[in-house]
Formats: sequence, C-alpha cells, structure tokens
Amino acid sequence: MCNWQDIVRPYGKGRKIQLSAKVVMDACNIIWQVAQKKQRIAYSELMSILKQQGNRKINRATIGHIVGEVSIQVSQVTNPSIYPSAIVVRKGTNQSGKGFWGLDDGSSPPSAVPQNQQRQKMQQYQDDVFNRSWNCSC
Repeated sequence: MCNWQDIVRPYGKGRKIQLSAKVVMDACNIIWQVAQKKQRIAYSELMSILKQQGNRKINRATIGHIVGEVSIQVSQVTNPSIYPSAIVVRKGTNQSGKGFWGLDDGSSPPSAVPQNQQRQKMQQYQDDVFNRSWNCSC
C-alpha cells in the first residue's frame, strides 16, 4: 500500500521545504491521467496544473522531488515495479530529469541502469507506465 505522507526536501542553501502528501497524490493522479492517454507531460505543465488545483510551494526546485516521490511510492507496490516519473519530461527534449536515474526503489531501479543503456531502458519504463496496470490509490 502506498504510504503517502508529507515530505521534507532541501530547498536552497541550508533551507528545507515541506511538501504535503496531498500535492504528491495530486501529482500522481495527474500523471496517471496522462498515462491513460499514452502521453508524456512536461515538468512545467505538471507544475501549472498543480498550482491551478491550489497546491502551493510548487516550483522548479520542488517538482522533481514531488515526481520522484510518486515513483518511489508506486514502484514499491507494483510487481514488477512501475516508475510513473518516466513520463514526466523536460519540455523540448522529452528527456527525464537527472533525478530519475537516481531512483533506487523497486524491482528494476533506474539507478541500476548503466548510462549507455539509459535511452533504451527509458523506452521500457515509459511503456510500462502506459501499458501495465497501476493507480494512485495503491
């Protein structure tokens, strides 16, 4: 079962920011809806939607942490593991953020993928998000 909870992450020099469990769950639901259409979503678009939904403290420094937490939670309850953050990409490049390759939870963690195999493995991660059964009420 997912363990949605508030998370505290570094923010700037020596500062920390608390992100609510609600914002992480909201992000998961947005990513899930996009995945149902077999599409990707840009970090900036996800930030805009979260802000429109009334979530605060969302910016370029926090969005990666939020998206990463979605993958951590979903990967722990799916077998084999699914990493929803694979479909959250940088606008213009359609590539995941560098933090994606640091995820180390689940059965096939991105952190275990050699750099020369990342492009090929990303396609598999995205296909898993698009084609396997998962949800945010895990």
